[in-house]
Amino acid sequence: MNRFRYLLQEKIEKTFSKRFITAAAVDDLLTCESIVNKLNRGVEYVNTWLNKDHDIDRELRLLAVRELDIKELVMQVVACISLECQKPMKLVSVASLCARHLNMSDKVEAIHTMAEIIAVLGETDLFDNKKTREGWIVISRVELDSEVTQYAENALYLPPLIIKPRKVRHNRDSGYITQRGESLILGFYENHHDDNICLDVLNTLNSNEYELDTDFINQYEEQWHREELSQQEYEELSHADREIYNMDAKTWKKFQEQGKFFQHLMIHHGNSFYLCNKVDKRGRIYSSGYHVNVQGSSFKKAMVNFKHHEIPTGLAEW
Repeated sequence: MNRFRYLLQEKIEKTFSKRFITAAAVDDLLTCESIVNKLNRGVEYVNTWLNKDHDIDRELRLLAVRELDIKELVMQVVACISLECQKPMKLVSVASLCARHLNMSDKVEAIHTMAEIIAVLGETDLFDNKKTREGWIVISRVELDSEVTQYAENALYLPPLIIKPRKVRHNRDSGYITQRGESLILGFYENHHDDNICLDVLNTLNSNEYELDTDFINQYEEQWHREELSQQEYEELSHADREIYNMDAKTWKKFQEQGKFFQHLMIHHGNSFYLCNKVDKRGRIYSSGYHVNVQGSSFKKAMVNFKHHEIPTGLAEW
Protein backbone atom coordinates (compact mmCIF):
# COMPACT_ATOMS: atom_id res chain seq x y z
CA MET A 1 0.00 0.00 0.00
CA ASN A 2 1.21 3.52 -0.85
CA ARG A 3 2.33 5.07 2.45
CA PHE A 4 1.41 8.60 1.34
CA ARG A 5 -2.17 7.59 0.47
CA TYR A 6 -2.48 5.73 3.78
CA LEU A 7 -1.50 8.86 5.73
CA LEU A 8 -3.80 10.95 3.55
CA GLN A 9 -6.70 8.58 4.27
CA GLU A 10 -5.97 8.82 8.00
CA LYS A 11 -5.99 12.62 7.78
CA ILE A 12 -9.33 12.61 5.90
CA GLU A 13 -10.91 10.45 8.60
CA LYS A 14 -9.62 12.62 11.45
CA THR A 15 -10.82 15.75 9.66
CA PHE A 16 -14.38 14.61 9.02
CA SER A 17 -15.13 11.96 11.68
CA LYS A 18 -17.83 12.76 14.24
CA ARG A 19 -16.45 10.18 16.62
CA PHE A 20 -14.91 12.53 19.18
CA ILE A 21 -16.71 15.81 18.54
CA THR A 22 -19.22 15.46 21.42
CA ALA A 23 -16.39 15.01 23.92
CA ALA A 24 -14.76 18.19 22.60
CA ALA A 25 -18.05 20.07 23.03
CA VAL A 26 -18.48 18.79 26.61
CA ASP A 27 -14.95 19.93 27.48
CA ASP A 28 -15.77 23.38 26.08
CA LEU A 29 -19.04 23.63 28.04
CA LEU A 30 -17.24 22.83 31.31
CA THR A 31 -14.91 25.82 30.92
CA CYS A 32 -17.77 28.28 31.58
CA GLU A 33 -18.97 28.55 35.20
CA SER A 34 -22.46 29.84 34.32
CA ILE A 35 -23.01 26.95 31.90
CA VAL A 36 -21.79 24.46 34.52
CA ASN A 37 -24.35 25.89 36.97
CA LYS A 38 -27.11 25.49 34.39
CA LEU A 39 -25.99 21.93 33.65
CA ASN A 40 -26.20 21.14 37.37
CA ARG A 41 -29.72 22.59 37.47
CA GLY A 42 -30.54 20.45 34.47
CA VAL A 43 -29.48 17.35 36.42
CA GLU A 44 -31.81 18.43 39.24
CA TYR A 45 -34.70 19.02 36.81
CA VAL A 46 -34.30 15.58 35.21
CA ASN A 47 -34.03 13.81 38.58
CA THR A 48 -37.14 15.63 39.84
CA TRP A 49 -39.02 14.63 36.70
CA LEU A 50 -37.88 11.00 37.03
CA ASN A 51 -39.11 10.86 40.63
CA LYS A 52 -42.63 12.03 39.78
CA ASP A 53 -45.56 9.65 39.39
CA HIS A 54 -46.10 8.73 35.73
CA ASP A 55 -48.51 6.55 33.81
CA ILE A 56 -47.53 2.91 33.46
CA ASP A 57 -46.24 3.22 29.87
CA ARG A 58 -43.90 6.08 30.75
CA GLU A 59 -42.80 4.36 33.95
CA LEU A 60 -41.69 1.35 31.91
CA ARG A 61 -39.74 3.60 29.55
CA LEU A 62 -38.07 5.46 32.40
CA LEU A 63 -36.72 2.31 34.03
CA ALA A 64 -33.77 2.35 31.62
CA VAL A 65 -33.16 6.08 32.20
CA ARG A 66 -32.96 5.67 35.98
CA GLU A 67 -30.07 3.24 35.51
CA LEU A 68 -27.97 5.90 33.78
CA ASP A 69 -25.55 8.51 35.11
CA ILE A 70 -27.92 11.48 34.82
CA LYS A 71 -25.15 14.07 34.99
CA GLU A 72 -23.32 12.40 32.10
CA LEU A 73 -26.59 12.12 30.16
CA VAL A 74 -27.39 15.82 30.62
CA MET A 75 -23.92 16.86 29.44
CA GLN A 76 -24.14 14.62 26.38
CA VAL A 77 -27.58 15.93 25.41
CA VAL A 78 -26.70 19.61 25.89
CA ALA A 79 -23.41 19.12 24.00
CA CYS A 80 -25.27 17.52 21.10
CA ILE A 81 -27.81 20.37 21.01
CA SER A 82 -25.04 22.97 21.22
CA LEU A 83 -23.35 21.36 18.22
CA GLU A 84 -26.37 20.59 16.06
CA CYS A 85 -28.84 23.36 16.87
CA GLN A 86 -26.99 26.60 16.24
CA LYS A 87 -29.75 26.91 13.65
CA PRO A 88 -33.29 25.63 14.31
CA MET A 89 -33.68 21.85 14.11
CA LYS A 90 -36.84 19.79 14.43
CA LEU A 91 -37.25 18.26 17.89
CA VAL A 92 -37.76 14.77 16.49
CA SER A 93 -34.44 15.06 14.63
CA VAL A 94 -32.60 16.21 17.77
CA ALA A 95 -34.21 13.44 19.82
CA SER A 96 -33.13 10.89 17.20
CA LEU A 97 -29.54 12.12 17.39
CA CYS A 98 -29.48 11.95 21.21
CA ALA A 99 -31.55 8.78 21.71
CA ARG A 100 -28.50 6.49 21.55
CA HIS A 101 -27.39 7.83 24.95
CA LEU A 102 -30.39 6.14 26.61
CA ASN A 103 -29.30 2.57 25.80
CA MET A 104 -32.92 1.59 25.22
CA SER A 105 -33.73 -1.42 23.06
CA ASP A 106 -36.74 0.13 21.31
CA LYS A 107 -35.73 2.99 19.01
CA VAL A 108 -39.17 4.63 18.90
CA GLU A 109 -39.48 4.58 22.68
CA ALA A 110 -35.93 5.95 23.01
CA ILE A 111 -36.73 8.89 20.70
CA HIS A 112 -40.01 9.53 22.57
CA THR A 113 -38.24 9.49 25.94
CA MET A 114 -35.39 11.70 24.72
CA ALA A 115 -37.89 14.26 23.41
CA GLU A 116 -39.38 14.41 26.91
CA ILE A 117 -35.92 14.85 28.47
CA ILE A 118 -35.13 17.66 26.01
CA ALA A 119 -38.40 19.36 27.02
CA VAL A 120 -37.37 19.14 30.69
CA LEU A 121 -33.87 20.47 29.98
CA GLY A 122 -35.35 23.43 28.13
CA GLU A 123 -35.88 24.97 31.59
CA THR A 124 -32.09 25.46 31.89
CA ASP A 125 -32.14 28.24 29.24
CA LEU A 126 -29.23 26.52 27.49
CA PHE A 127 -31.52 26.15 24.48
CA ASP A 128 -35.06 27.09 23.41
CA ASN A 129 -37.95 24.81 22.45
CA LYS A 130 -40.37 26.53 20.09
CA LYS A 131 -43.65 25.29 18.63
CA THR A 132 -44.40 25.78 14.93
CA ARG A 133 -47.20 24.57 12.66
CA GLU A 134 -44.98 21.71 11.52
CA GLY A 135 -43.95 20.73 15.04
CA TRP A 136 -41.45 21.66 17.75
CA ILE A 137 -38.00 23.01 16.93
CA VAL A 138 -34.88 23.36 19.10
CA ILE A 139 -32.41 26.28 19.00
CA SER A 140 -29.22 26.39 21.06
CA ARG A 141 -28.41 29.45 23.18
CA VAL A 142 -24.81 28.35 23.79
CA GLU A 143 -21.96 29.65 21.66
CA LEU A 144 -19.15 27.11 21.50
CA ASP A 145 -15.47 27.91 21.04
CA SER A 146 -14.60 28.69 17.41
CA GLU A 147 -12.24 25.70 17.17
CA VAL A 148 -14.97 23.31 18.33
CA THR A 149 -17.47 24.96 15.97
CA GLN A 150 -15.09 24.59 13.05
CA TYR A 151 -14.49 20.96 13.93
CA ALA A 152 -18.25 20.41 14.08
CA GLU A 153 -18.75 22.06 10.70
CA ASN A 154 -16.11 19.79 9.18
CA ALA A 155 -17.44 16.67 10.89
CA LEU A 156 -19.66 14.83 8.43
CA TYR A 157 -20.58 11.31 7.43
CA LEU A 158 -17.23 9.88 6.40
CA PRO A 159 -16.54 9.97 2.65
CA PRO A 160 -15.44 6.85 0.73
CA LEU A 161 -11.91 5.59 1.28
CA ILE A 162 -9.18 6.50 -1.19
CA ILE A 163 -7.32 3.31 -0.26
CA LYS A 164 -8.51 -0.29 -0.17
CA PRO A 165 -10.33 -0.85 3.15
CA ARG A 166 -8.83 -2.90 5.94
CA LYS A 167 -10.07 -6.48 6.03
CA VAL A 168 -12.79 -6.78 8.70
CA ARG A 169 -12.14 -9.74 11.02
CA HIS A 170 -14.96 -9.56 13.58
CA ASN A 171 -18.36 -7.93 14.05
CA ARG A 172 -16.96 -4.81 15.70
CA ASP A 173 -14.44 -3.92 13.05
CA SER A 174 -14.20 -1.38 10.25
CA GLY A 175 -12.53 -0.94 6.91
CA TYR A 176 -11.65 2.60 7.98
CA ILE A 177 -8.34 3.21 9.75
CA THR A 178 -9.65 5.13 12.78
CA GLN A 179 -13.19 3.78 13.21
CA ARG A 180 -12.61 0.39 14.83
CA GLY A 181 -15.01 -0.74 17.52
CA GLU A 182 -18.22 0.17 15.71
CA SER A 183 -20.70 -2.61 15.07
CA LEU A 184 -20.98 -3.90 11.52
CA ILE A 185 -24.66 -4.55 12.25
CA LEU A 186 -26.86 -1.54 11.62
CA GLY A 187 -29.47 -0.24 14.03
CA PHE A 188 -29.63 0.27 17.77
CA TYR A 189 -27.13 -1.47 20.04
CA GLU A 190 -29.47 -4.39 20.72
CA ASN A 191 -29.01 -5.56 17.12
CA HIS A 192 -25.34 -6.36 17.68
CA HIS A 193 -24.23 -9.96 18.10
CA ASP A 194 -21.08 -11.99 17.52
CA ASP A 195 -22.59 -14.68 15.30
CA ASN A 196 -21.65 -15.21 11.66
CA ILE A 197 -22.57 -12.27 9.40
CA CYS A 198 -20.53 -13.43 6.36
CA LEU A 199 -17.51 -11.18 6.85
CA ASP A 200 -16.01 -12.70 3.70
CA VAL A 201 -18.86 -11.22 1.65
CA LEU A 202 -18.39 -7.79 3.25
CA ASN A 203 -14.67 -7.92 2.52
CA THR A 204 -15.36 -8.84 -1.10
CA LEU A 205 -17.76 -5.93 -1.53
CA ASN A 206 -15.40 -3.57 0.31
CA SER A 207 -12.69 -4.41 -2.22
CA ASN A 208 -14.74 -3.12 -5.18
CA GLU A 209 -13.04 -0.06 -6.65
CA TYR A 210 -15.25 2.77 -7.93
CA GLU A 211 -14.98 6.07 -9.76
CA LEU A 212 -17.27 9.05 -10.29
CA ASP A 213 -18.85 9.55 -13.71
CA THR A 214 -17.44 13.03 -14.31
CA ASP A 215 -19.41 13.55 -17.52
CA PHE A 216 -22.65 12.87 -15.65
CA ILE A 217 -22.01 15.07 -12.60
CA ASN A 218 -20.82 17.94 -14.82
CA GLN A 219 -24.02 17.77 -16.84
CA TYR A 220 -26.74 17.16 -14.24
CA GLU A 221 -27.78 18.50 -10.81
CA GLU A 222 -29.54 16.47 -8.12
CA GLN A 223 -33.12 17.69 -7.55
CA TRP A 224 -34.51 18.78 -4.17
CA HIS A 225 -36.96 16.26 -2.73
CA ARG A 226 -39.29 19.08 -1.59
CA GLU A 227 -41.43 21.11 -3.99
CA GLU A 228 -40.12 24.64 -4.27
CA LEU A 229 -42.72 27.28 -3.40
CA SER A 230 -43.63 30.23 -5.58
CA GLN A 231 -43.19 33.70 -4.13
CA GLN A 232 -46.94 33.91 -3.50
CA GLU A 233 -47.04 30.51 -1.78
CA TYR A 234 -44.04 31.50 0.34
CA GLU A 235 -45.65 34.79 1.42
CA GLU A 236 -48.81 32.94 2.48
CA LEU A 237 -46.83 30.92 5.05
CA SER A 238 -46.79 31.94 8.70
CA HIS A 239 -43.55 33.32 10.12
CA ALA A 240 -42.82 30.03 11.89
CA ASP A 241 -43.45 27.98 8.74
CA ARG A 242 -41.24 30.30 6.71
CA GLU A 243 -38.49 29.53 9.22
CA ILE A 244 -39.01 25.80 8.64
CA TYR A 245 -39.04 26.23 4.85
CA ASN A 246 -35.92 28.41 4.94
CA MET A 247 -34.21 25.89 7.22
CA ASP A 248 -35.02 23.02 4.83
CA ALA A 249 -33.82 25.07 1.85
CA LYS A 250 -30.54 25.94 3.60
CA THR A 251 -30.06 22.31 4.62
CA TRP A 252 -30.53 21.21 1.01
CA LYS A 253 -28.12 23.87 -0.25
CA LYS A 254 -25.53 22.79 2.32
CA PHE A 255 -26.03 19.13 1.35
CA GLN A 256 -25.40 20.02 -2.30
CA GLU A 257 -22.27 21.99 -1.39
CA GLN A 258 -20.97 19.11 0.72
CA GLY A 259 -21.70 16.66 -2.08
CA LYS A 260 -19.77 18.73 -4.60
CA PHE A 261 -16.89 19.09 -2.13
CA PHE A 262 -16.57 15.32 -1.71
CA GLN A 263 -16.91 14.78 -5.45
CA HIS A 264 -14.00 17.15 -6.00
CA LEU A 265 -12.07 15.46 -3.16
CA MET A 266 -12.44 12.04 -4.78
CA ILE A 267 -11.51 13.36 -8.22
CA HIS A 268 -8.55 15.34 -6.86
CA HIS A 269 -7.12 12.18 -5.31
CA GLY A 270 -7.29 10.16 -8.49
CA ASN A 271 -11.02 9.42 -8.82
CA SER A 272 -10.52 6.01 -7.27
CA PHE A 273 -12.37 5.05 -4.09
CA TYR A 274 -13.95 2.25 -2.06
CA LEU A 275 -17.14 1.91 -0.02
CA CYS A 276 -17.40 0.00 3.25
CA ASN A 277 -20.44 -2.21 3.78
CA LYS A 278 -22.53 -3.24 6.79
CA VAL A 279 -25.50 -5.55 7.37
CA ASP A 280 -28.85 -5.04 9.06
CA LYS A 281 -30.27 -7.52 11.56
CA ARG A 282 -31.85 -9.52 8.71
CA GLY A 283 -28.57 -9.84 6.83
CA ARG A 284 -29.27 -7.32 4.08
CA ILE A 285 -26.13 -5.45 3.00
CA TYR A 286 -25.84 -1.66 2.77
CA SER A 287 -22.90 0.38 1.52
CA SER A 288 -21.83 3.15 3.89
CA GLY A 289 -22.05 6.56 2.32
CA TYR A 290 -24.12 9.73 2.46
CA HIS A 291 -22.83 12.01 -0.27
CA VAL A 292 -21.44 9.19 -2.44
CA ASN A 293 -23.20 5.83 -2.43
CA VAL A 294 -24.19 3.11 -4.89
CA GLN A 295 -27.47 2.54 -3.00
CA GLY A 296 -28.75 6.09 -2.73
CA SER A 297 -31.15 8.03 -4.95
CA SER A 298 -31.27 7.54 -8.72
CA PHE A 299 -28.85 10.44 -9.05
CA LYS A 300 -26.44 8.90 -6.54
CA LYS A 301 -26.49 5.56 -8.35
CA ALA A 302 -25.95 7.17 -11.75
CA MET A 303 -22.90 9.16 -10.65
CA VAL A 304 -20.84 6.08 -9.62
CA ASN A 305 -19.17 3.56 -11.95
CA PHE A 306 -16.88 0.61 -11.41
CA LYS A 307 -13.27 1.77 -11.77
CA HIS A 308 -12.26 -1.16 -13.96
CA HIS A 309 -14.46 -1.40 -17.01
CA GLU A 310 -15.15 -4.66 -18.79
CA ILE A 311 -16.61 -4.84 -22.29
CA PRO A 312 -18.92 -7.85 -22.73
CA THR A 313 -18.27 -9.94 -25.83
CA GLY A 314 -20.11 -12.74 -27.58
CA LEU A 315 -23.47 -10.99 -27.51
CA ALA A 316 -24.05 -11.51 -31.24
CA GLU A 317 -23.61 -15.26 -30.90
CA TRP A 318 -25.87 -15.34 -27.83
